[in-house]
Amino acid sequence: MLRWLALVLATIATAFTPLRSPQSKDPSNAPSQCQAHAWVRAPDMVPGEVIAGDVKIKLSGPCTGAESYTLGLRYKEKVFSRLRREDAPIPKKPKFRYNSVQNKDMWSVHEEERIAFEIKSPLGTDPLSRNFTTRFGVLVPNTNYPPGLDCRFGFMHNGGAGDMISSESIYEYFVEIGFSNGTISEIPAGMTAFAPFYLSTENNTPSVNVSLSPTPTRSRLNMKPPVDRLGSNYTIEVSFPEGAHVHQNSSVNFTAIVHRTGYTNRTDVPIELCALLGNGIEWLSQELQNRTQPFLPSIKALVPSVSPVQNLQFHRVVNFPNQPPCREIKFAATPAPLTHESPIFSTSSEPISLSLYVNHDAVPDFSTYYQKLRHRVKLDLHVTPDPSEPWDNEFEKIQWEKQIAVVGADELDWVPWMPPTQPRRRLLYGNANVLSVIPMQKEGPVRSTPIHYLSDKARQPVFVDPSDIADLRLMLPEERDLMAPLTQPSIRVFAKGEEVPRRYCTSADMRYPIYVGDTWVRKVLPMAVEGQREEDAVDHLLVVQ
Repeated sequence: MLRWLALVLATIATAFTPLRSPQSKDPSNAPSQCQAHAWVRAPDMVPGEVIAGDVKIKLSGPCTGAESYTLGLRYKEKVFSRLRREDAPIPKKPKFRYNSVQNKDMWSVHEEERIAFEIKSPLGTDPLSRNFTTRFGVLVPNTNYPPGLDCRFGFMHNGGAGDMISSESIYEYFVEIGFSNGTISEIPAGMTAFAPFYLSTENNTPSVNVSLSPTPTRSRLNMKPPVDRLGSNYTIEVSFPEGAHVHQNSSVNFTAIVHRTGYTNRTDVPIELCALLGNGIEWLSQELQNRTQPFLPSIKALVPSVSPVQNLQFHRVVNFPNQPPCREIKFAATPAPLTHESPIFSTSSEPISLSLYVNHDAVPDFSTYYQKLRHRVKLDLHVTPDPSEPWDNEFEKIQWEKQIAVVGADELDWVPWMPPTQPRRRLLYGNANVLSVIPMQKEGPVRSTPIHYLSDKARQPVFVDPSDIADLRLMLPEERDLMAPLTQPSIRVFAKGEEVPRRYCTSADMRYPIYVGDTWVRKVLPMAVEGQREEDAVDHLLVVQ
């Protein structure tokens, strides 16, 4: 059973700070604090659907004066950047404490938030009620909003040389409580998600050539890699015979051919190719795009956990090993010279077949206000290096040379220092940016393409009376869509000194904010399947995926 979320009532200006009883005037004589708790149980939003949910509100302590309750739902997204000024010195050991962010001489700091929509609906209930539950409905227009991201387990960030670029987004339910003295307090009621709808795309079979480069090692993260002008060049030809798009919780097959071009007297040999799916983001701001570094952000889609309802196909999550698929490489027996009597030869491997599994919580491709969410297939090529190649652990080699500079050859056996060893394998990597991830979708009637949420014609969700849900679902989608108002987004720039990298999910308890879709799947759907819940719950199970 989920632990109740107990947060002290807060004013809008000072969210989540202790609030004295509205009737108390002297803090020293104030009674125990009034506390409010709110929970929502509702499925994820889907374009063109009408969803039903319920909200529970509970007050504890001296909460006299509560006059009204309002349920709200909003989607907001933000970006934070801390960029080193061009004329700022680069410290030898950068410090990443937050205080350094405020150093105006070194950093340019910016935080911006965009609220795509915010809707509210008064809850028709007895204002004297202190513990009650009521139903609500949400009409979702045929507009594609970004997929919900699980901010509890990571957020998008990258940068180099001390730069930090991060973004967050959240769909959140909230409850506003109005008091007789004019105070309006907001309390969170859980976060939800949105499942964009994608029309089926043609099974195009793209092919791309991926150039490989050495993978940075820990010892040379801030050092230029050694240059081997006689080293071999490797490229990988990647093709997707079944199309370069894949649904969540499924696999995609592709073929790879490794090409090696190098001198005939070099003995480096590629032995294994591994593939891994990773997140890739493209910032729409050119300034941020120029500062990003090629490492993978840690983000997951917000999707319900495995449901106890075993007979529903879309709840089943296939368990695949987390290890990336790797395949042995077999080269042609005779390399081909590039030109007549040339010392440089080209060799190609036999085609390598790989299958890449995409998790059920992989983030679908989507273009948001601040960045494009996308994916890349990371290819790792393991090579047995030629003995003449530069050491990967160049830093350790330099340290060893310094140590033995003061030690004679006959003294080496009398000191504990050991020479570094060249690793048996050298790792090269590259990225194929051609794969698109599509949300899991239920098969149904042909639907029109949703409008993108950044379009001038985009519409926002609207609360509806729960008693009207059945009739609304019988309406034509085009008629129902006109009931949703056009979006009116707003942008806020945070004042200097108030910028923070993380704002939406800051709790040390990874269970919060509560994901209302999980509550719906675990506590509502089993009752619905057993016939103990309203019939409309069963009709719209697709919403929770």
